[in-house]
Amino acid sequence: MDPITQGTFGALWAQAGGRGKRKVAAVAGALAGMAPDLDVLIRSSEDALLALDFHRHFTHAIPFAPVGGGIVALLLYPLLKRHIGFAQLYIVCLLGYLSHGILDTFTSYGTSLGWPLTDHRAALNWISVIDPLFTLPLIALLLTGLKRPRFIAAAALWALAYLSLGGWQHQRAEQALLQWAERTGLPVERHITKPSFANLLLWRGLVDSGGTFHNVAIYLPPGSARLTPGAQVAQITADDIAPSGTTLHRDVERFAHFSDDWLFRYKFAESPDDWFLGDFRYAMDPASARPLWGIRFEPDQRDSGVAFERLPTADRAERERYWQRLQGKSPPP
Repeated sequence: MDPITQGTFGALWAQAGGRGKRKVAAVAGALAGMAPDLDVLIRSSEDALLALDFHRHFTHAIPFAPVGGGIVALLLYPLLKRHIGFAQLYIVCLLGYLSHGILDTFTSYGTSLGWPLTDHRAALNWISVIDPLFTLPLIALLLTGLKRPRFIAAAALWALAYLSLGGWQHQRAEQALLQWAERTGLPVERHITKPSFANLLLWRGLVDSGGTFHNVAIYLPPGSARLTPGAQVAQITADDIAPSGTTLHRDVERFAHFSDDWLFRYKFAESPDDWFLGDFRYAMDPASARPLWGIRFEPDQRDSGVAFERLPTADRAERERYWQRLQGKSPPP
């Protein structure tokens, strides 16, 4: 999730080890809670996918948390030693650090929570990577709790309640998606439901019917779900692009692993011959195929690497479609 949410969540977790040192624990826990995202510094000008390989990787893993929390504690101790002992500071930092990967797992991006025991990227898909309705009340309750301890419990209850609501909405979205697939006679080899940007009302449903991807916008107010079928695209694999053993094949495989094999070719209206493979999991409009990011390459240059590219911010029309869907309306095509 975003750094503010991670810092707040880390500060909240740190309160469990900060008895008598609530403010110091909040500061240390917040810094430790944000620290795992320093993995964004792992990048290379010669390898566009290195940052993707290592974001939410070992720094987010539970087995690495004692090391990561210890590093943060060692860095903070010279500044905080007059206010807290090292043993307590280490516990506080460990709790804050540990909270980061666990919270990220509730999102849809994928987190290597069990590394090095497994390379599986865990994703519960219960909450968006940015959700002000989760974060803002959490900040208010935590700050109040630094002076009135009972509000610390209220902050923890809010986090638990909101994440539980996300889990309940996720279950509703999955049920609605699978019922839609059954009604339309669509075989389901695998599927995903995930919240759209910054809310728990509007969801993106994906179905892999066996080499073909389908997406659906799912609106989930109290009562009945409303679905709007979206795009249908063909799955792309590394074997479709280049022979095994080539640099291009290797890079497409790496991006496919990152995108959990939801990889497809996106064609731009202005340049339909360009080769751009998008991550089908993400789009501003949940009924759209326009991805948020992907890789660009020349298929005849098999020994060259790929370029990772984030597409420009959604245009006005796409933002308007998203906003109308969020209100339960049906935007024009």
